[in-house]
Amino acid sequence: MRAVTRLLIDLDGRSDTRDLGMLAVRAFRAAPPVTTANADALAELAEVVGWILFEEERQAEAHAHNLAALALARHAGNRGIETLTLLNMAMQRTHVGRFAEALDLAAQGESTTTSPRVRAMFALRRARAHSRMRRAAAALHALDRAQAVLEDDDTAPPWAWWIDETELRGHRGAVLANLGRLAEAAETFPADDDLRFREVVRAMRFRTLEALHGWTGPTPVFSSPRAVLTATPRAVHAAEGRAVHTAAPRAVHTATL
Repeated sequence: MRAVTRLLIDLDGRSDTRDLGMLAVRAFRAAPPVTTANADALAELAEVVGWILFEEERQAEAHAHNLAALALARHAGNRGIETLTLLNMAMQRTHVGRFAEALDLAAQGESTTTSPRVRAMFALRRARAHSRMRRAAAALHALDRAQAVLEDDDTAPPWAWWIDETELRGHRGAVLANLGRLAEAAETFPADDDLRFREVVRAMRFRTLEALHGWTGPTPVFSSPRAVLTATPRAVHAAEGRAVHTAAPRAVHTATL
């Protein structure tokens, strides 16, 4: 199971990978029944499958596998995978408009770690959720707390390697865009790079510049379904104000990052 998990991670990092979610789901279904001995490895596999499905916009399945990963991590006593899964879940629930759930998951995640860096990562999750709800003060306060991701932290888990200045600027740009501060967002988004896991950041930058009529090059082509959806300009839904309060997934998602 650990070899399969490593293979899925490697494939997810390749620019030519397509429809990895199907293989990921099959791998998890083919895993043996949970036991005390294998719960740890199963939790890691489920967490990776959940992330892949999230990236492929298979959101109901992503949520189901995240729940499985969380239960398995707790069964195995794997605090690291539990925390990582809560981090993923907070992002996924915000993505589909379940903001109260996302904020609750972020609070749970903070309680599972003593790492200042990881706590700052959960602050980023709160910032994104608050910005989707148009809570400017709360979103910006969370962003200020998230700045701690750039501080040295010997207690941070190995999987926290990916958060850096570029990633932080991507999140900050998304928050500003969600708050309607498009010009500031455009200046904040990092320059495009070729890293696959930052394709969504490139899509957010493109969509913001397009809205400002500031995109001068050809329309970029994105491979990940989540990046494709993010890059697609969509008119603000007439019922958006009501949707923010009811947390209806699609109505809010049509207008925000």
